[in-house]
Amino acid sequence: MSGPAVFGRGRTYAASGAIETLQESPLRPGEQAALAAVVHGTQAYQVRVWIDADDDLDGACDCPHAQEGNFCKHLVALSLAWRSGLGGQAVESDPEAARKVAAAAKRARTQADNRDALRRFVGEQPAQALAERLWAWAERDRDLMAELKAWALQQQASDDPKALRSTITDLLRSRGDFLDWRGSVAYARRAAGVVAMLKPWLERAPEVLRDLCEHALRRLYKAAAEADDSDGGIGGVMQDVMGLLADALRAAPPPAAWTDRWFALMAEDPWGLWNEPDLLAAAGPAVRARYAERARQDWEAWLRSHPPAAAPSAAGARRVFIDQDTLRRGELRRRYLAGIRCQDDPRALHDAMAASLDEARDFLEIVALCEGQGWHREALQWVQAGTRRHPRDQRLEDALLCCYERDGWDEEALAIRRRRLEQYPSPKAYAEVLKAARRAGRDPAAYRAELFDWAERREDPGRPEVSAARKRASGPQGPVERVVTVRVQWLLAERAPDAALALVRQPGARCDPTVLEELAQRLPAEQDADAVELLQRVFTHAMAMASSPYARPLELVHAIVARMPAEARPPWLASLRAEYKPKRNFVAGLP
Repeated sequence: MSGPAVFGRGRTYAASGAIETLQESPLRPGEQAALAAVVHGTQAYQVRVWIDADDDLDGACDCPHAQEGNFCKHLVALSLAWRSGLGGQAVESDPEAARKVAAAAKRARTQADNRDALRRFVGEQPAQALAERLWAWAERDRDLMAELKAWALQQQASDDPKALRSTITDLLRSRGDFLDWRGSVAYARRAAGVVAMLKPWLERAPEVLRDLCEHALRRLYKAAAEADDSDGGIGGVMQDVMGLLADALRAAPPPAAWTDRWFALMAEDPWGLWNEPDLLAAAGPAVRARYAERARQDWEAWLRSHPPAAAPSAAGARRVFIDQDTLRRGELRRRYLAGIRCQDDPRALHDAMAASLDEARDFLEIVALCEGQGWHREALQWVQAGTRRHPRDQRLEDALLCCYERDGWDEEALAIRRRRLEQYPSPKAYAEVLKAARRAGRDPAAYRAELFDWAERREDPGRPEVSAARKRASGPQGPVERVVTVRVQWLLAERAPDAALALVRQPGARCDPTVLEELAQRLPAEQDADAVELLQRVFTHAMAMASSPYARPLELVHAIVARMPAEARPPWLASLRAEYKPKRNFVAGLP
């Protein structure tokens, strides 16, 4: 969840005594257990971890790293403390870790104090001295000069729409042939000032704001067409301006003729960011009526110029590349249907959809409409037609399964589930096929045995597929083994770790290292010796694949040591130091 580097720092925090006020947290919906604490780093952070209904670990922390959606070191520290507590053990204290964490916190406080002191110094300087220094810097920094100009223009044009339009033109002018990443960031920062300049006009004159937003968007489009907007800054400004335009339409609905201006504006958008349903809802009935008429005309013109083929070519073949004609067709059809949706007539919408079915998404759309209206028989008929037209489309097959399972077509549903299992025998597919078998009246124990027999036959090294794969493989190969990973995963899904353990110990059995590690983690404390044996197998594989700084093997070493008897740890670690002596970074990281 966190990655080896963050996990290592979290382990340091856990051992440093940085966790305070550790306590159980009140459970929220969908949680089985939860723990909260204050974790001290560069500052004190509120941290909470929990186990959800699916036995998955999750957490929340108010540090910047976690706010970006990451599982931060503070969450790792609290999770490790929780695991130690559940095992009846206290987190092992490490004075050296405590010293490192305290030193990092002290450095952060010193940096913050220095920034505060600098800010106070700047605030104490005369305005004239600051102005002269700022101008000198701006003459050497193009981006800073642009920001100064934007500031001045904003003050000068705040009450004059004509002057403001000219200001927008100047601020949003792209200075160069192509905006690289850095240039796009600077441009977006400058463009954000335009949004602030436009907002007051929503109350002053929404009709004027509408015109200014259109002008700003055209200028933004010109820059965006030749920009690397990896950070999304320019796109974000475009969406802000579109949002202001919607507010202006809501405040002062335009005449129907404005719709043609909107269509022209959408045609210029290089990224297709418009949320047309939202804008239609804001624009009023006159625009909606004209939109529907314009969309109908455009769609009929497209059909006249692109007559449907008598039969689909290469039936069922999915397009690897989407050509421009396909994209244009999808856009025009979507708008045509959106116009009909505004009429609030589901049957008319259904008939329009049915008259123009081609792509898999067209079938999915009409199936969703039928389901939403409770037309279940028609939904089944359309999804069956769709799967005949596009037999390899997973989304249509998912919809077909939903219909089969809802309507009691249990044998048909079981056939699909079984085929999917044989293509990808994951634990989830295994659970789903067992459910389908029960619904179809199969004896659960007998059908489970049948599945395990199939999985065991699949492991046979003599199968043609396995033999062919070994012939294609280059380099030296070890003895022929049975890969029992699938059956082990299924047993773990059934919460049968002892049976899984017996399976991986069979002579000639090989199992994926990640699954072996999961099995080891499932074993209780009284089976620590078995867990150590499995984790050592995982370690051997990880070490063979690793390079400096050996984060993954070292993580496994710590996990193994934690489950070893105290007297067994020193000799095993000594053997690692001797065996891997040339790998200095690995040896240096051993506990």
